[in-house]
Amino acid sequence: MSFNLIVSGGCSGIFNMSADLFLLDKYKIADDFSSRPTLRIYYFSPPTLSLGFFQKDKDIDERIIEKAEKKGYDIVSRPTGGRAVLHKAEITYSITASYKNGIFAGKLIETYKKIGEFLYLFFVKLGLKPDIGSVNGVPPQGKNNKTAAAKNNFNCFLKAHSYEITFGGRKICGNSQRRSDAAFLQHGSIYIDYNPEEHIELFNDGSYADNAEYFNNITGIRQEMEKAGVDYSLSDLSFTRLSKIMSESFAEAYSLKPLIVPLEF
Repeated sequence: MSFNLIVSGGCSGIFNMSADLFLLDKYKIADDFSSRPTLRIYYFSPPTLSLGFFQKDKDIDERIIEKAEKKGYDIVSRPTGGRAVLHKAEITYSITASYKNGIFAGKLIETYKKIGEFLYLFFVKLGLKPDIGSVNGVPPQGKNNKTAAAKNNFNCFLKAHSYEITFGGRKICGNSQRRSDAAFLQHGSIYIDYNPEEHIELFNDGSYADNAEYFNNITGIRQEMEKAGVDYSLSDLSFTRLSKIMSESFAEAYSLKPLIVPLEF
C-alpha cells in the first residue's frame, strides 16, 4: 500500500488553505488518488495568522488582527476548526483521507489519536522523548494548562488535549480537523523554534508574570533539543530535513510507501 506525498515548501496563507480544501474535495471522486491517504508538508511564507473555521465575529479580537497586519503577516481563515495559530518558524502538515475505511477509519477522536502515532515517531526520530501520554490519550499535565485555557481562548496552543503531543505537558503541535461526507482534512502546525515573547506581543500584553502560560504551556523542537542535550544546527532543523523525517515517519508508522504526486489545482 502507498500514500500520496506532496512537499510544497513555503506558500502564502491563501494558497495553502485553498490547496488543502482542493485535496479534501478530491476525496469525493472515486479515483486512484483518493483511494490513498495524502500527506502534504509545507510552511507559510510570509508568516501567517490563521483563524479557526468557527472563529467568527465575536470570537475574533480585532486588536490581534491589526497587530498581525502591521507585522506584514498574512491573515487567513482555516477550513478546519480550533483556535488561532501563528505560523512562523514552524512546519505544517495536512492529512486528507477517508474516515469510513482504511487506516484512519473511525470517529473524530480515534482519527486524531491515529495521526498522533506518526507524530510521536517523528519526534522520536529527532532524538526527543514526548510524554508517554501523547500516545495513550492521557490528559497533559502542563503547569498552567487549565488557567491558560480560561484566561485566553484565542490562541490554539494555550491548551493541549489528550490526543496531542506534549513535552512535560507543553504543547508542540496544534491540530484541527474538518470532515466532509467522504473524508477528513487535518491540519497540524509544529513549532521549530518557539519564541514566547513574540507570541505575547501578538496575542497579549503585559509582563512575564501576566503571561507565564506562554512559557509553561508551549514549546518547540529547538527548545526540546536544548533541554535533551541533542546536538543540532540550523541545517539540522531545515524544512528539507524535517519534511524528509516527517514523510519517513508517516511511512513507517502505517507501513505505507510514499508516492510523490504533483499538486495540480
